[in-house]
Amino acid sequence: MTAPKRPDQRGPAYTHVKAVHHAGPVCGADDGPVTRVTEDPHLVTCPDCPDLAWIEALPDDATAGDPRVIELLREAKRGAFRKIDGVVVDATTAAAILTVYDALKPATRAKLVALRIDRMAAVAWRLLRPHV
Repeated sequence: MTAPKRPDQRGPAYTHVKAVHHAGPVCGADDGPVTRVTEDPHLVTCPDCPDLAWIEALPDDATAGDPRVIELLREAKRGAFRKIDGVVVDATTAAAILTVYDALKPATRAKLVALRIDRMAAVAWRLLRPHV
């Protein structure tokens, strides 16, 4: 949201959309009045979005190499909320991974299950959308 600059106002006349709802720092935006800008990213301790901080606090349902990963993906495909390897898996991504998993031979399935969930999703989307 852009506002006209007042004569007594210093700095940019731009407020990041997330900054309208809370007064804390807004990560990912370097041009707003309530942002935190640093050359050292590890010094930023606030979550990317304060509304999603509760997701960070949830424990993982599974990690890479866990035999329950496919079972959890099947639950996520049906609409259940699952967090695997620190990544929230939605129903569409779970369906894509399971479509590829079900089409593979058993030896290749084991290789797919051994990957991290973000790599599984990247492989699945690459196979399902080859022209992108």
